[in-house]
Amino acid sequence: MTLVIAAIVAAIIVVVLNKQQANKVSNNMYADDVQHLYMLTTAEYKIKALESRQYVPINDELARLTMNYRRGEIQLNELNSKLDYLLAEFKINDNELVEAV
Repeated sequence: MTLVIAAIVAAIIVVVLNKQQANKVSNNMYADDVQHLYMLTTAEYKIKALESRQYVPINDELARLTMNYRRGEIQLNELNSKLDYLLAEFKINDNELVEAV
């Protein structure tokens, strides 16, 4: 009889711990979604700031970068890094980035 009670208690503990683990995984997935959305929004602001320059080499490079991102050839963090490089190369400051919004 005590063996049956011990098995039931152990099963309850396993179920509770499993539920806690599932909640942790769910929270991490939400955090990843928020980070991805933030990076996507940041890339959009950077692209708008670069497009506002109306300079042919910038537009050609932006077209190439966005096409590569859409095809899955580069990741979002790499796209953001390359956009940062373009912003620095063409001396677009934070004020222009804010105005592009």
